[in-house]
Amino acid sequence: MHTQIAHETEIHRQHIRLRIPITVEIDGTSYVADDWSLGGFGVANGIAGRQPGDRFPVRMFFPFEDFEIVLHADCQLVYVTPDHSRFGCRFLGLTAGQAELFRYLIEAYLSGEIVSAGDVLVAANRRTGAQLRRLAAVDEEEPGLGGRLRRWFGHGLLVAAALGLVALVVLGVRERYFVVRTSDAVVWVPMVELRAPFAGRVEALPRKPVFAAGDPVARVVAADGSEATLVSPCECALLQWITVPGTYAQPAEAVVTLAAADQPLLIRAQLPVDRARRLAIGQRAEIWLPGSPEPLLAQVEKLDFKPDLAGLVRNGPDAGESRKAQIYLRPDRPLAFDLLGSLVEVRIP
Repeated sequence: MHTQIAHETEIHRQHIRLRIPITVEIDGTSYVADDWSLGGFGVANGIAGRQPGDRFPVRMFFPFEDFEIVLHADCQLVYVTPDHSRFGCRFLGLTAGQAELFRYLIEAYLSGEIVSAGDVLVAANRRTGAQLRRLAAVDEEEPGLGGRLRRWFGHGLLVAAALGLVALVVLGVRERYFVVRTSDAVVWVPMVELRAPFAGRVEALPRKPVFAAGDPVARVVAADGSEATLVSPCECALLQWITVPGTYAQPAEAVVTLAAADQPLLIRAQLPVDRARRLAIGQRAEIWLPGSPEPLLAQVEKLDFKPDLAGLVRNGPDAGESRKAQIYLRPDRPLAFDLLGSLVEVRIP
């Protein structure tokens, strides 16, 4: 790019004008200034909403090889050509530092002195050093009570934020490695299945809310007319019919499931053996019931490490659920019987 120099003949006669395009921004609109100087700049374009004499702020962008410099200044619209093909502005109230830096930029464009952004910073410090040193001296003055309070408050916020971050990390590590969690849990009570002694049609006997021990629950009638009555072995509630009354059951086939009504509902959870071994009888736990916003407290009542032998024999090494330990937890308050079978989540700190 060849630098073209012309002496101002319209407005700024005392300044050298450079015909190297720079970008100026006025009211959010960018223009290309095709000549500029320490006194002002000219743009080969029209300007909307402004009249000669108007004052407004402007941003100037000076491009270099791998960076650009942005200067802020106030200016005044000096002229607009009748055909609105050109307008010119002059700078107002440039500070000594701005003027010195502006002169340096002009010299840099003429001589090619600037090779990096660091050169501009060094030049700015060198040419405006008195002002910078004065500002630094003000900063070094002993702050008053308000300044000290603000500084202490800022330091306190930083310390609090750091402590909060450390606490979050510690809690996350504890939750990940030291807290036992499982969603493989259910509200449970001991159950019993009544089975058919021989093949026959299942008949339901009068249902009761709770069957006492020895009460008849169902009857199986064989094809030859012989009958067998299935009685409740305990104080139980009828949970479900496995063989629907009126249909036939095979010998030893489960007919009905009863749930113990004289025992409180427990939580039965399944855990891998390595995690279950960390627990102890009496250890506190949190139970999250469906639809409850707060956890229910409970304690570990029983740890059963005996697997389902039938499942192990049937499925071999890939038994899955049969190889998990059974954990029984007793809630601190009794659960309603209609929660029996509900899926829950268990957390044991």
